[in-house]
Amino acid sequence: MGIELKAKIASKYAKGVESGDVHFTQSDSKKVKDSESGFQYVVTHAPSLLKKPERADAEASKRNPFAEPEPELTVCEDLYDLGQYKLLLNKFPVVPEHLLLVTREVKPQTAPLEPQDLLTSYRLLQDLDDEDEQVRNLIFYNCGKTSGSSQDHKHLQMLRWPKNFVAFQDRLCSGKEHFIPDMRSEPLQDKKLSFAHFVVPLPEDPEAVTEDLLAMTFVSLLQRTLTFFQDWTNERPNLETGYNVLMTRQWLCLVPRSQSKSNELDIGFNATGYAGLVLVKHEEVWNKILEEPQVVNRLMLECGFPNTAGVSATEYHY
Repeated sequence: MGIELKAKIASKYAKGVESGDVHFTQSDSKKVKDSESGFQYVVTHAPSLLKKPERADAEASKRNPFAEPEPELTVCEDLYDLGQYKLLLNKFPVVPEHLLLVTREVKPQTAPLEPQDLLTSYRLLQDLDDEDEQVRNLIFYNCGKTSGSSQDHKHLQMLRWPKNFVAFQDRLCSGKEHFIPDMRSEPLQDKKLSFAHFVVPLPEDPEAVTEDLLAMTFVSLLQRTLTFFQDWTNERPNLETGYNVLMTRQWLCLVPRSQSKSNELDIGFNATGYAGLVLVKHEEVWNKILEEPQVVNRLMLECGFPNTAGVSATEYHY
């Protein structure tokens, strides 16, 4: 299935670019290192994305592009014959073959991921990752308006990982065994980062990655994530629940979000930013990050919540 699916995606993407149905965005990317935290980011400047419709425009049009997707963007009408998901090409990709895993039934983008969503995502990672070719993918879910989501029909996204790039989640999980967080064992967090994030390594053996294991791991991370929205209701009564889910074959990560865009700089973040993949539309923001990479850590905190590394579950209600 993996080889067939890869070929199908590549063919559909090539035809879509040629016909103009896929608007591939030319961009410049640079690796930068934050000297304070030691973390690397890949910063991509894509000014042509300023032409892409924003969430407000999408809401105004009232059209759901996922209900009846363009045939030119549709890779699979029924992925894995489950009767649950369509696999589509992103119409405005910044990287080639950027995919959308969309529920066939209309569900809200504020709903948590279901066990089948998680297992299908993992299966897709298995099919499209290729260790020999050094191809690795990231699946992510932007849940709620504050997470950076732009469409309200439930969908996950998948894109290829930059070559030779190590995310902070990779460092955190290196050499660690899978576990399900509970009252005695906290999810992993890196104390050098400003923002709250919850990470758990996944088993190396794909056979061990079952629907139940993924569901229990996800729920344990979601519990920690939702705590922030309980704790901050007095300080920010209008705060909407939002979070990012990021998954590779190596780990699962959740990040609670307080807002989608920074007030300090004109930049918005979805889940990819919290993997260290920072997308910039404006040249002045691009220049600022290249000059001062540590600003990213500050912006991530502004759009998230404070890091809780070292705080036990009992101290934040779970």
